[in-house]
Amino acid sequence: EVTERPVPVDLRALKALKRSPLAIDTYMWLTWRMSYLKQRTEVPWLALSAQFGSDYKLVRQFKAAFRDELRRVLLVYPEARVSEGDHGLVLLPSPTHVPRAILPAP
Repeated sequence: EVTERPVPVDLRALKALKRSPLAIDTYMWLTWRMSYLKQRTEVPWLALSAQFGSDYKLVRQFKAAFRDELRRVLLVYPEARVSEGDHGLVLLPSPTHVPRAILPAP
């Protein structure tokens, strides 16, 4: 799948986030999700915690850490339209971080 549907990332963003594995994981995940997102989607905190939060015993601890790192991610990827919903993180269709127009042809 990676070779059939590559999702480009900005290496400058990874460099800016290099001190936090959670921020890097969040950036990679958000970039991937925005590459195919077609409608508003709320991802539950419990699901995010299961995917990213193995170091946290409680979902609320993960949620606080994730919010902090998400703020950092949004500084390097401000086009990502995300907000907090009733039960999780709300994603709205957004441009990919690396515009598709500058991708090389296959």
